[in-house]
Amino acid sequence: MGWVLEVAKMFLYLSFPVGIFHYVNQPAYFDKWVIQAKKEYFPIQSKQVYEQMQDFIYDFNAKVEKKHLDVLERQSKNK
Repeated sequence: MGWVLEVAKMFLYLSFPVGIFHYVNQPAYFDKWVIQAKKEYFPIQSKQVYEQMQDFIYDFNAKVEKKHLDVLERQSKNK
């Protein structure tokens, strides 16, 4: 009787995570929960907002690069 109980417990220990893994990895579950949550938390931005962000990033990187070049130029003149 003792070994039957141990086999049943081991079956439950192994089947629960495998069952959850099988349920969660179904494409319908993925579409229902993950993609819906992604759309909710990260709404689609308009093209204008995207272009403004790209312009900001470009301008910021240009300013940083100009500062670096100015520092390098001053260092080369001091030598």
